[in-house]
Amino acid sequence: MPVILTACTQRKRVTHNPFLCARDLPKGVLKDVAHAWDTRRKTARSVGRAQELYSGRSFVEATKAAQAAQAALYIVSAGLGLVHGNDEVPSYNLTVSKGGPDCVLDKIEDGRSEADWWMALGAAQTLHEVFDRSDNLIVLALPSPYLRMIAPALSSLTDEACDRIRIVGGRDAPDLDPRLELARLPYDDRLDGPQSPLPGTKSDFASRSARHFVEEILLKAPRATAKTHRELVEAALSTWTRPVAKAGARMSDLELKSVFRDQWARAGGRSTKLLRILRDELNIACEQKRFSRLAGEIREERTR
Repeated sequence: MPVILTACTQRKRVTHNPFLCARDLPKGVLKDVAHAWDTRRKTARSVGRAQELYSGRSFVEATKAAQAAQAALYIVSAGLGLVHGNDEVPSYNLTVSKGGPDCVLDKIEDGRSEADWWMALGAAQTLHEVFDRSDNLIVLALPSPYLRMIAPALSSLTDEACDRIRIVGGRDAPDLDPRLELARLPYDDRLDGPQSPLPGTKSDFASRSARHFVEEILLKAPRATAKTHRELVEAALSTWTRPVAKAGARMSDLELKSVFRDQWARAGGRSTKLLRILRDELNIACEQKRFSRLAGEIREERTR
């Protein structure tokens, strides 16, 4: 059975446990922050299966890819480590993406990276166990912060295991093991162009790429080498053009938050929908991390 690794999402179907928020952790060195989080996590009540907790387009596309490939779905989580889609998990707020109040890296005083945090959770061992149990293809559909987070754990895999990896997304993860660079598939901005059946935002790029790879490439060539898969992806994208960049209006944080509030109900509180309204309909420019930070502030404001 193939395996697909996707990332956790900030959006969840169950309100987070107020005891499990990174913003409430004490500051300290990596070991102490990880211990404080692990203690809280182990005592938190489960709210259901992991695959039923996360929401948003990114997770939906990864789920569709797993279903199409009849693959096992695993979630790379900054808060829980590595979990199977069927694992029972609590709801929480913790990320390694900068810009939000629940970025755990802001709590660590000895200057550690995403990978250091993930290793402190003991997740590397679980990752190796997944690779040891499977002798099939493993698709890493991860955004850059999450691919960087697991990179050291990947570097200790065997050559045989590396041959079974295909990487989609994670374009800003330059320090991968050289063996894994051969596993990168050439998905790029053409996936968002006018010919693409799966346009979207940067936050769901990896999952959309995974779905295209599974449905259009893997199902037709399940035993192909990484080199052949790269060639097939490039051939599929070769006639697609890149999206035309729009010059959006610039706004201050206060102005943007006012627009967010006006459009929140229309977007149903969904970040992906809100971002599409901003960019496609209102022609407002907002960098992804800035958008995530401001949308998080509005979401928190509305739950008070």
